[in-house]
Amino acid sequence: MEIRQISSAEHQAFLIYRSELDPSFLQSPSWGEVKKGAWRYHSIGFFAGSTEQELIGTALILARKAPKINKYFFYIPEGPTLPADKYESALPLLTEYAKAQGAFALRIGPMIIKSRWEADLIKSALADESATSLNQITPSYINPVAKSLQGVLLKAGFQLSSDDPEGFGAGQPRFLYQLPIKDKSRDQLLAGFNQLWRRNIKKSENEGVRVRIGTRDDLGEFHRIYLETATRDKFTPRPLSYFQQMWDAFNQDSSEPELVLFLAEWNSQVIAASIYIELGFHSWYLYGASSTEGREVRPSNAIQWAMMERSLQKGAYTYDLRGITATLDKENPHVGLLQFKVGVGGRAVEVMGEWDYSINPLLYRAFRAYLNRR
Repeated sequence: MEIRQISSAEHQAFLIYRSELDPSFLQSPSWGEVKKGAWRYHSIGFFAGSTEQELIGTALILARKAPKINKYFFYIPEGPTLPADKYESALPLLTEYAKAQGAFALRIGPMIIKSRWEADLIKSALADESATSLNQITPSYINPVAKSLQGVLLKAGFQLSSDDPEGFGAGQPRFLYQLPIKDKSRDQLLAGFNQLWRRNIKKSENEGVRVRIGTRDDLGEFHRIYLETATRDKFTPRPLSYFQQMWDAFNQDSSEPELVLFLAEWNSQVIAASIYIELGFHSWYLYGASSTEGREVRPSNAIQWAMMERSLQKGAYTYDLRGITATLDKENPHVGLLQFKVGVGGRAVEVMGEWDYSINPLLYRAFRAYLNRR
């Protein structure tokens, strides 16, 4: 095996051609364009075969310069895009590549599912007062490949970036909520929702909520509601320019991945909006915003249903509602997110999480402290 830098076009073509590897949109060169400024980025390819000419995997590397010195933190978010059985050969080459490029640490995030919990199991656990975390519940499925890969990572000198049992301690969430939709009809998908979800979708239709696909000019409307959501839910919002940059990065040409803006309107007002991305057989709900006005007509349910319908039309295998925490504790504010998402059926999954390789331990510890302060 050999690692070589590749062009963004080569990288993008691989993600589409090898969509059975289920690449993350965070591994698209378009994501590098989104993060450009604070981070530099480039693409690498893993080449194998008798002449090392077959491209078998790729990685988007984000590089962040340490303050005042010419050393870099290398980050491969939700990647590399590589078959699980190739990691053992790839990791030594990847760490040597990082050293040669002036990195003081490398972080990767293999998107290999460790465990999954089906919706019915989660609902039972939520009704059980003694259960406070998914970690206390025997999963519906445990992936033996993930256990093997964990051993490969440890042997190669990697360590978990965060030991937070709830899964929100590192850069990307370790627990996700996913809805399998391969070969499902619209009616079959709807039948998998709980009664509250179906009733809310029907209510939004009866109340005249209309969901439409927006343009770049509509990002201002999205951002207006997003700021309201940030104030209500007490999180630090991103500026409008960030979403404009994201739009331009993902929609610069007609190839995948594609970013889509959904807007829910009621009484001639936009009362909810969401940003959605699709790549290969996977689609993701990425950002959501809702106004206090009109919440009684359930625009959030309507807009989720519209995104799922688009995923079906596009032939996606998975509709991804992204991050949750592992908590089942009724007193924890994060549990409401899981309760909302479990209403569509589907499953919670735990992926491998993010793993760090320290090249210069002193710089690595200082840089982590710096990022945490920021």
